Amino acid sequence: MAANEQADRLLGLTSTVTVTLEQEDTTVAHLLYRMSQDTIEVEAVLFDLDGTLIDSTQGVFNAWEGFGKIHPFVDGLGWMEVAHKTHGRRLVETLKQYCNIPDNKLPAAITEFEDIVINYGGGPQVLPGARELLEEFKQIAPDRWTIVTSASGGYASAAIAKRDLPIPSKGLITADDIGPGQGKPNPAPYLAGAGRISDQADFATKCPWSGNRRCPIRSRCRAASRRQNPGFENLERVSVQVLPSGSLRLTIDKADHPTTAQTTDST
Repeated sequence: MAANEQADRLLGLTSTVTVTLEQEDTTVAHLLYRMSQDTIEVEAVLFDLDGTLIDSTQGVFNAWEGFGKIHPFVDGLGWMEVAHKTHGRRLVETLKQYCNIPDNKLPAAITEFEDIVINYGGGPQVLPGARELLEEFKQIAPDRWTIVTSASGGYASAAIAKRDLPIPSKGLITADDIGPGQGKPNPAPYLAGAGRISDQADFATKCPWSGNRRCPIRSRCRAASRRQNPGFENLERVSVQVLPSGSLRLTIDKADHPTTAQTTDST
């Protein structure tokens, strides 16, 4: 199935509404499917890692600045430009594209880069509400969530362990699980995440995801629905409960956050 067809299946273009949780300029979560004001009913949830559950911004900036001194960036770009251009993408692609690191040296370069991020300033910080929401999922719906990240398996496991966050019982979807050219914003990681939770053919249409604001699925949703988006600061405003039907109900506290008009992404 083509990527666009997969995206259409994930969406349900005529009815899906995007709820965006943003902290400053970083999208914290997209919660899709059967929205009714403050609640959404879903079968499972796919979380992004960095920018949703943890924040490693300063470590990433430090790593890019250091790499730029050793491996000059293409086209005379500065490290800050590269850091913004590569947000949410896999290092196996970005180090090769912007630092001209050959394939045979990529594994060592990725490890070096991720070690800087993990160890800079005490490591990634847990974002508000993330630990509490994951603990809630772990207790009442342990098999109904996972993490889908562009990071390598080594980095994701190290970051989660360093901050002592709950680990999905179904395991993670990382850059190591996705084929060449299929990293975010390609739908493949999200489809893999849904497949990790259930083998039902249509299960991906029932899972909201969190994280990547550049995902074409979200762009298609925006093209299909011009409704307004409530804004949120962080995951402290989201809770989950299991319904008698077995579905999950996500409740979003929108207090003190007036609905804002939908805007076009700059990324």
